[in-house]
Amino acid sequence: MTLLAILVPLVALCVVARGVGFLLLVGVVTALAMLVDGLAPLQEVGAGLALLFAIPPQVFLARYQHDATLERSGAAVPFFALGLMVLLLLACGRAGSTVFPAGLCTMVAGLVAVVCRQSMVWQWAGLLTCIEGVLLSAVLGRQPVVLGVAALAGAVVLLLGGMCIHRIMPRLVAVRAAGRHGRRTGPAGGGNNT
Repeated sequence: MTLLAILVPLVALCVVARGVGFLLLVGVVTALAMLVDGLAPLQEVGAGLALLFAIPPQVFLARYQHDATLERSGAAVPFFALGLMVLLLLACGRAGSTVFPAGLCTMVAGLVAVVCRQSMVWQWAGLLTCIEGVLLSAVLGRQPVVLGVAALAGAVVLLLGGMCIHRIMPRLVAVRAAGRHGRRTGPAGGGNNT
């Protein structure tokens, strides 16, 4: 197993710890881990999908106000995910598997983010991280059917998550326009402000 495949779960832990900001790095490292052994069509499709599920959320969320939801779970969450990964590695070692289960560990990290985080943006990042892990497992295991199912699930998660965020989170344009309007009417308007 390559170093890049080992790095994917570690970068996925950064998503658990810091949120959607590391999703782009997860997608890039996952795509590189898929392409390191060659350029077969399955690997190219998997790498393209990994980037597709990692780049649009970053571009999309740049139009919205930062989600400052306070998290109750705090710093223990990444260590919980790391502990689950270690248990998974030990289980694979006892079963005689010599392949590092990078995709499985990435899926575990994504599921931990979904279960332990309350903010919708964190959960969206966790689901997409989980999809990245499924894609990596499908490419490393040469399973095109699993890749197709993961692509369909990733598209659904991407669209539904984006629609929910669009409905709930305030857009930067609206926040800036309200701020300008308040500055214009504030000093001169006197008691007419509502």
